[in-house]
Formats: sequence, structure tokens, C-alpha cells
Amino acid sequence: MAKYVWKTCFVALITMIAIAEIGEHLTGTHIPWVMRLSLVLGITVGMSFLKSTLNLVTALEEEKPLAGTVRNTLGPDRAPAAPTLKPSVENDERT
Repeated sequence: MAKYVWKTCFVALITMIAIAEIGEHLTGTHIPWVMRLSLVLGITVGMSFLKSTLNLVTALEEEKPLAGTVRNTLGPDRAPAAPTLKPSVENDERT
């Protein structure tokens, strides 16, 4: 993830400098460095947010087997038979 953020920051910096210089040459409007850096940081934060969201969705889509890890599953390692009670005097309803 850190490499992705650095790559995004570098690409955004180069792109913003190129767009600002071409725009200044064509229109004569100067974009201050504070504005350029704020746009670069905004692009970097936005892309890192989108990348982390994509990583989270990808991790959630992976299917994980539950057999044997949760008490209420009926996998091959658990029998679906109900437990049987031993007859005793306390459970006798006739008395």
C-alpha cells in the first residue's frame, strides 16, 4: 500500500506540474505552488482511499469455509445427531 501511495503522489506531482506549465503557456494564468501541492495531496489521498476500499471489498469477497470453526455448523467433522439424555430419577415424570 505504501508503494502505491508513493507512486500516486509522484504521478500526480508530475501531471500537475505539466498541466500547470502548459496551462500557463497557453492562457497566461499562473497557478501558485500552494494550489498545485494541495491538488497533488488531494489526488493522493483520494486514490489511496479508493485503493484501500478496493482491497477491503476484495478481501470480503473471498469465501472462507466455516466447517469446524463455528459451533453451529454441520460440516463433515460434526454429526447432526441430537444428544441423548440418560434416564435418571430426576428426569422421571411419573412421580
